[in-house]
Amino acid sequence: MTNKQESISRSLYEIRFHGRGGQGAVSAAALLALAAFDDGFESQAFPKFGSERRGAPVEAYVRIGRTPIRAHNQVYTPDAVVIQDATLLRSEPLLRGLKGGGVIVLNSAQRPDDIDSDRDDLRWIVLPASRVGERLLGRPLPNTVLLGALAAVTDWVSLAALENAVTNHLARKGDAVVKANIEAVREGHRLALELKGVHYEELEGHEEKK
Repeated sequence: MTNKQESISRSLYEIRFHGRGGQGAVSAAALLALAAFDDGFESQAFPKFGSERRGAPVEAYVRIGRTPIRAHNQVYTPDAVVIQDATLLRSEPLLRGLKGGGVIVLNSAQRPDDIDSDRDDLRWIVLPASRVGERLLGRPLPNTVLLGALAAVTDWVSLAALENAVTNHLARKGDAVVKANIEAVREGHRLALELKGVHYEELEGHEEKK
C-alpha cells in the first residue's frame, strides 16, 4: 500500500461536480479520477447532462476507492461538492445529500449568504477560481483551479498525481496549455491551503488582507 493509500481513512469517497456547459466540469471529474488511479486507487468518473447547450447546468461524478467500485449510479450522498458557478446556488439544491463534515469547494470571490444556514457541519472553501483562470489560462475557466483546492483540503489525491493527470489528459492541446493548467492546479492548491482551517465567518477578512 502506498503512502497516499494509507492517508485514505475510508474505503470510498464520492465527489459531485456542479457547473455549466463550457466550464469544464466533466473534464475536472475525469482529471480527478485519473489522479486517483495514478495514486493507486480504484476510481470512476462520469457525467450527467441536462441540456447539452453551453451555459446549461451540468453534473459530473467521481468515486475514489481502495477496493473495486461496484456502484455506477449517480452520486446522491457526496463527501464533497465542487461548485464551478455560484449562481447555481440560487436555483439548484447543490448541497443535497452532502454528508456531515462534507467539503464544499466554491468558485466565488466572496462567501455565499444564507445558503443552508441551518448546517454547521460543512467545510467551505471559497476562492475566485474564474479570476485565477483568467489570469493563468487567458479564459475564466475554474476547473483546474478548483481541483487543486479540493486536493489541498481533502488529501484524497496528491498534487503530483493531479499534475500528471493534467499532463496526460491535455497533452494533445500542446505544452503551453498543459503548463498553464498545471500552474492553475498549483495556485488553487496554494490558495486552499491558506484558507484551510480558517473559520467560515473569517473568510471575508482573509480576502481583505490580501
